[in-house]
Amino acid sequence: MRGLVDVLARDGARDAVADGFAGWLRANDGWDMLRIVRPQIGSPTPARLKAEAATAGWNYSAYSNVRSTTFQLDLPDSPDGWAKHLGSKSRKVMRWEMRKFAEHANGRIESVLDRADVTEALNAVERLLHDRWGSSEVYFANDREFRGFIHESVPALVERRGAWVTVARDDAGIQGVLVSLAQNGYSMALTIAMTTDPAYRPFSLGKHLFDAGLAEAVQRGCRSYDFLWVGGYKESFWHATPRHLESAMVGRGLVGGLAARFLARRA
Repeated sequence: MRGLVDVLARDGARDAVADGFAGWLRANDGWDMLRIVRPQIGSPTPARLKAEAATAGWNYSAYSNVRSTTFQLDLPDSPDGWAKHLGSKSRKVMRWEMRKFAEHANGRIESVLDRADVTEALNAVERLLHDRWGSSEVYFANDREFRGFIHESVPALVERRGAWVTVARDDAGIQGVLVSLAQNGYSMALTIAMTTDPAYRPFSLGKHLFDAGLAEAVQRGCRSYDFLWVGGYKESFWHATPRHLESAMVGRGLVGGLAARFLARRA
């Protein structure tokens, strides 16, 4: 969903692992093309493979698309710092929105941790995305395996403190869901789904889901949070910074080189 595909290694072993990977690519003639899919900011992988391509005679074709720009927020080191991040005026408006949401139908923002509650929230994600996008919904509708994957992986990550789920709920049910992931001090939004009912627009539920999700990231000691790739209010309201994630096609030989250049132009 997000890209962020990279070589996995502990920091102390990263150089050795990169050397091993580059050596395997040089020695193995069973591949034609390697795709670099938006590794994290600061990843050494693109530069290393670009350098290898230059010396080995491979074609390195960088490309960008709508998902190449990510919007990241550097997080404060304490919950108090997060409470001050938006300023008193924004917090006052948010308190008013939450008061109205509570008055509407006993609305509240909750973190869900139990497996049964996480499953309910993931079912709500599917329902809300379908309500919003209909037949053009791209995850559950287009991939038969996606539902099983999400229902297996997210609860397991929550149990291992690698993810958390935040919901907007009232007496009518779940009206919004944010799933966040974290690893090694870095956190990100996996997906967010919101009701399309116009009666809920005055409550800005998406804003409050992110506020609670970000507060949890700070509580867990995360240093940054990566929003989904669309900008707008993530810059103007949350003060997130747009950052470029490099992607590339690396082609080996005649077939790989031609394919890399062709696919990079179409990406």
